[in-house]
Amino acid sequence: MPQLLITLDRRSAAGFHPYEAALRLTVQRLGWPNSAIIYFGEMLAASLLATVPLAISRLPMSSDAVLFTGGIVGWTPAEYIAHRFVLHGFAATEHRLHHANPDDAVLTIFWQIWICFALVYLIVGCAFVAGALVAYSWYLFVHHCAHHGPDKLPLSLLKHHQSHHRFATRNYGVSTTLWDHVFGTMLR
Repeated sequence: MPQLLITLDRRSAAGFHPYEAALRLTVQRLGWPNSAIIYFGEMLAASLLATVPLAISRLPMSSDAVLFTGGIVGWTPAEYIAHRFVLHGFAATEHRLHHANPDDAVLTIFWQIWICFALVYLIVGCAFVAGALVAYSWYLFVHHCAHHGPDKLPLSLLKHHQSHHRFATRNYGVSTTLWDHVFGTMLR
């Protein structure tokens, strides 16, 4: 069984500019089982949490169904925008480490997304957030499987994500390719 070794690291990864070297928490070579625990734990939490807003909603079921669907659909452009402009723009350093070592365990929970879910809950309401949480669970599943269980994914999504790791300025969508088609970032 692999051991958890946590270190604080000031090294920069190969190809990074020295100013991009940040103090970061690294977990060395935990391997697939521990990565799966992180991913599937967050997927389970998001899925279970999605039931709460649905259970407390005071809207008619038909309204909840429309809002839930809207949350699923609304997640997809949010995922694309966050990946393209936040992870490849504002917060590129850590994300480049993922691109440099795509099969290493991703052990960072993107905590900012949980703040966004809370804000969306306050603005739009229960069922919309529930749909977005379910879509987020799908995103986590697709991303984990793209690196650690490729036989569990539709081939089109797998190839799409693998191409993104080879050509980082294309194929930003993870759970869907739709927005890459719409915004012209689909690798042809």
